Amino acid sequence: MTATARVAEFVVSTTLDRVPDAARVQVRRAALDSIGVMLAGASEPIARITRTVARLEGGIPLCTVVGSGLRTSPTWAALCNGAAGHAHDFDDTSFALMGHPSVPLLATALACGEAETAGGADVVLAYLIGFEVSAALGIALNPGHYTRGWHATATLGTIGCAAAAARLRGLDVARTTHALGIAASLASGLKENFGSMTKPYHAGHAALNAVTATALAAAGMTASPSALDGSQGFAAAFSGDKLAPGAFAELGREWQIVLSGIAVKPYPSCALTHSAIDALIALRARHQLTAAEIEDVEVGVHHVVPEVLRHPAPANALERKFSMPYCAAAALGRGRVGIDDFTDGPVRDADVAALVPRVRMVVDPSLPDQLERQAWSRVTVHLRDGRTLEEPARGASGHPEAPLSDAQLRDKFLGCAAGVLERGEAEALVDQLMHLDEVPDIRALTARLATNLDRP
Repeated sequence: MTATARVAEFVVSTTLDRVPDAARVQVRRAALDSIGVMLAGASEPIARITRTVARLEGGIPLCTVVGSGLRTSPTWAALCNGAAGHAHDFDDTSFALMGHPSVPLLATALACGEAETAGGADVVLAYLIGFEVSAALGIALNPGHYTRGWHATATLGTIGCAAAAARLRGLDVARTTHALGIAASLASGLKENFGSMTKPYHAGHAALNAVTATALAAAGMTASPSALDGSQGFAAAFSGDKLAPGAFAELGREWQIVLSGIAVKPYPSCALTHSAIDALIALRARHQLTAAEIEDVEVGVHHVVPEVLRHPAPANALERKFSMPYCAAAALGRGRVGIDDFTDGPVRDADVAALVPRVRMVVDPSLPDQLERQAWSRVTVHLRDGRTLEEPARGASGHPEAPLSDAQLRDKFLGCAAGVLERGEAEALVDQLMHLDEVPDIRALTARLATNLDRP
């Protein structure tokens, strides 16, 4: 049996009663977080651009584009919602995937769910199937895949999203195998585009690829049954090596959504900045620091980080999300980091602007090398009075070992929804999402996500 066929069997045979309760809880939290960041990102330039093109191209109005008045085809809705959800880089991450799992999966599941008039339980199961496939690929191919320059959200994520879409469309094993093979040829996404609009586009691209691949397979299009593990297949092309035997053996036996978990972001910037942000906010509060007291700041990071945080002197909002000097300066200068810290034009806060050139990022070879700890950093702050303040290497808040509480996650959602939904409606939506698997028709949820934003 090929790896593609093994995945297809998992997609078709898995039922929700085989899923542990802890996994369902994670899906509800992921859905709440993902819908929140989609709402927050709906007014961002990348979201407006994708909606503009969707309107120009046209499409049967089956599916909701979150945070807008647009209804369009499943493919365009998947693209628009995925891009909006990743616009602020505020969506969750997975250490197994080394990317962003939930926004592409939810964008896929909402589009296919509306088109197929699926229930919430179907969406939950599709998300779980997609997450597990993505995570298994990540464990098999990373870190080599990621360090070669591929953005796993878009590459590995396309395969996971295709698995989710195939389940929602009710494809059999043969057509699911073809859908996965088609998706393998569509998958793409380069880290070189980090700090530009193309980076958030990647999340929508994965969802678009998945909906397209499954639609083509459903209509009868074929693909190689060894598209994932063949000598010139997905794994070989994207990692330089064949997929190891048994890469998908644990699908349905172990659940990576529980074992490796999901990291929910408290800050709208690259996850590799979060450990330093936490540490610097804590130091600022503990010592009542002001910008004028700070001589310089050193942030020690894992060796994979400089290739990602590649903007030491960022010129715009998107580059600032991938700039350790900027994110560290915002944390020290303001004692918080939020969506309003990432705007185009000159840096608004004088303290933050003054601190940016005082921050330097260095590779620290003593930092742990495990995948889940490559996001750790340590900080050293030198003060002008001669004192040195330090925070040792540590993980960040929101990571699986230090998850956000339900109350914190709710507050994040309400903050993201503010300005898009009325407060009462946003609170009702929280309650509905926390019972997602009980929603009889997913359209009862998506109907609440349409607003008057740029209604044509």
